[in-house]
Amino acid sequence: MSANHSDDIDPEIEERPVDSSDDGEIVEQWKDGGHFAYVVIPARTRTRHTVDGDLADAYRALEEFNSGKPE
Repeated sequence: MSANHSDDIDPEIEERPVDSSDDGEIVEQWKDGGHFAYVVIPARTRTRHTVDGDLADAYRALEEFNSGKPE
């Protein structure tokens, strides 16, 4: 569902905030004028995870990462 990645972001990718709460953050990445991916940053770990799928998948991933299940 997701992949860890470093904080080094491709300079051609623009990040736009989608949601920020006590659970963490979701940002949408755009490249070449179109949607590229969602990134979730769970409050529990503060580790960036790229999510394959739509926004609903990003919210599910954020919940899962905060639940304490192994990543």
